[in-house]
Amino acid sequence: MGRIVWSRNEDGSLRQALPLPDSPPAMFRMPHRTLIPSCRATLGTFSEKALGLLSLALLSACAATSSAAEVSETSAPARVRFMDYRQGTVFELVNEAHTDRVALYSEVRADTQTKVTSDEVMDALLEYLEDSGFRGQARSGVAPRTSDSYHWGGEIEAGGETVFLLVNNQTPQGERKMFIDCYMNHVSLWSNTFQLQRVDAGPGEVFKKPELRR
Repeated sequence: MGRIVWSRNEDGSLRQALPLPDSPPAMFRMPHRTLIPSCRATLGTFSEKALGLLSLALLSACAATSSAAEVSETSAPARVRFMDYRQGTVFELVNEAHTDRVALYSEVRADTQTKVTSDEVMDALLEYLEDSGFRGQARSGVAPRTSDSYHWGGEIEAGGETVFLLVNNQTPQGERKMFIDCYMNHVSLWSNTFQLQRVDAGPGEVFKKPELRR
């Protein structure tokens, strides 16, 4: 059962809005079998880090509503972006050191693809991607925003460097599975990151259900 959310009509009367699920949709729940070990982490450690990312995201979502973000003096700007070229979907996370949460969400935008997470969550995400082997396979530079040759793309901007990784059916199986694990865990983290973005579009145009077409 989900939590029931109430809102008010213009005349002040109450109306029932859509229920909020108690847990992420099934498509965002990472099956244990999809997680593969990297050369630097065992399967158990890899799974624990994926679950840790989700837990951090939920804690960050609760903290985000209490006050304006406080950026740590030691935090470095970082951005992680994953793309599904065939569907034209983008899931981008930036940390508080990269983008001010209030400034971004107050701006009227055409989409909701960028979300702001805490510096702590971003640090954990970058560590997860490092241990998964993403950085070891990535190339320096910026990923293309569209592509007819590749199915998915991932991009990391951190430490003054930008790297990216592209995947299609010709990508070696091990690298492809690693990328899909990173992609799905990132989407799970993105979907559980709190956001109140002002948008200049209808719900049907903005809130599209993320899917993974293999």
